[in-house]
Amino acid sequence: MLYEELDQETRRWMLIEHKAEEESNPYRSPNLSPLGKERFRALMEEALTNGNDVTLAQALSPREMWAEFEPSPLGGIRKTEPERAAKTLARMEFNTWYVRGLCRRLVEEGETMVQIYRAEAADAPGDTCDAYENMFLEIRFLYNGHRIKYWPVRNDRAFSVPCGPQCRHSVRRISSSAKAMIELEERQFGAAFRRPGP
Repeated sequence: MLYEELDQETRRWMLIEHKAEEESNPYRSPNLSPLGKERFRALMEEALTNGNDVTLAQALSPREMWAEFEPSPLGGIRKTEPERAAKTLARMEFNTWYVRGLCRRLVEEGETMVQIYRAEAADAPGDTCDAYENMFLEIRFLYNGHRIKYWPVRNDRAFSVPCGPQCRHSVRRISSSAKAMIELEERQFGAAFRRPGP
């Protein structure tokens, strides 16, 4: 995944946001084993501090980190393949905190909008958030939509980035020229047309 602003300041906010969730109602993938769930926080914090989704996937890849079976996308269950499961979870979780941390940073810097972009080529077409690719959205919708599509309860009508395990979209800071375009469009059409669907 290409994270365009993964510097120390963004990492600082990623870690702050992650620790806040850990102290309240932390998310844990149901596909992790009890040992995996126990170790996940430390591995996630190490990735947020010094690594990325690739290093996190490597740390999560041992067999003992995973339950023997997991839900199949086609229905039913299938035997867990640790390497694939680790890559999928690491990509989703690291990107979740990148989006959350960058949004918080931009709010603190006085920004109000971000752009959704494809951060990695998909294995197959059909990301739920494909329709929003390259769209400009108010930061508050993405920040407040943290995990809302799948946790603590599934809500297929909600919108979040990432939207789920296969999502390859992230968010970026918008340019000054894009800001000028947005201001012009908002004067002509209003801001509501930028809001994601229900």
